[in-house]
Amino acid sequence: MTNPSPEKHLNWQQKSLLVFIMLAALVIVLCGKLPAIGKNFVTQGPTNKVSGDLYRLCKVDRFRESIAIIPKSLTAPLEQAEILTLGDSFFNSSLQSGLFADELAVKSGFAVHNLADSNFFEPFSYPLAYLKAIGYQPDRRRILILESVERSSLERTTTFDSAGGSSANRLNAVAFKLFKNNDVEYFFKNNLVTHPVLKWVKNLRFDWFGSIDKAIGAYSLNPDMLFYQRDLDFAALAKPAPVLDRAADRIADLARTLRRKYNLELLFVVVPDKYSLYRDYLDQEKPYDRYIPRLVERLRDRGVPAVDLYSAYLRFRRNDTRPLYFAGDSHYTATGKIVLVDECIRELAEMNGRKRTSVEKSSRDGYRRP
Repeated sequence: MTNPSPEKHLNWQQKSLLVFIMLAALVIVLCGKLPAIGKNFVTQGPTNKVSGDLYRLCKVDRFRESIAIIPKSLTAPLEQAEILTLGDSFFNSSLQSGLFADELAVKSGFAVHNLADSNFFEPFSYPLAYLKAIGYQPDRRRILILESVERSSLERTTTFDSAGGSSANRLNAVAFKLFKNNDVEYFFKNNLVTHPVLKWVKNLRFDWFGSIDKAIGAYSLNPDMLFYQRDLDFAALAKPAPVLDRAADRIADLARTLRRKYNLELLFVVVPDKYSLYRDYLDQEKPYDRYIPRLVERLRDRGVPAVDLYSAYLRFRRNDTRPLYFAGDSHYTATGKIVLVDECIRELAEMNGRKRTSVEKSSRDGYRRP
């Protein structure tokens, strides 16, 4: 008869290590989920400059930039606004220049109000639910410029009439906060202890092996430019005509609902992914699938005003070498933003049937820009 093997017990060093790991994991999760605490233990840069979101993902110094953050100026109050803007980070960032709404107001003279609410989960994905939640009043005709970045634009057409109330939307926000680990991952990579080590390792891997973070789908060295993996994923997605037809139908349905319920005329904007515009830097054999021009053509056929920003950017690149996107960030530069402003002004003039000077617009309803 064999004797049972003796149970293995952890010694005090192993127990101490296990407790330390568990406590460290708990601290990382808490600091990631509670920014008021976590911000005290992450690396801090200048408050008026950023280094680029793609750079922050890979931390390779070659792609680091110093991008100024422009203070947000006062847009028109909602009650006085003639144009409303609603979009993702392209409409809500002020890198190198003011918010899109600010730049549009300055150059066009229109009274512009940017709709943005940190308490509502992705209002640009659920515009109808958002307007309902804020109690929007259709007291006058206005134009709503609705924007989406290219990589998310198809998916967002399926959610325009979703999340029918603020309660459902709050559940989405809570679920995103609890079950998505972006905030925890960010704290782990950027806290005062791990950040210097990770940064050194990532630069060493890039310098020796050309290896880079998996969130970066590709990079160019002449000129230096990072490309987001999600951009490449969307570029590889098949977008046959029936898919674009259905997307255009959903946007047209949204336009009709906005007009009927809220007295809003829709102007739809898709901002190209950086990869769509600058894939020539990577010597890509597969050409762009012309997703944006094809979608815009379908929208115009359905009577929905839309901006073909991809084609406008191509025309700009033929005559001007200024970059339209940052090297180490996924967003457009001040130049890229002003090209969009100009294209929107052209579309707005067509929508209104006549052009108005900035003097006429700035004096309307007693509104003056500061």
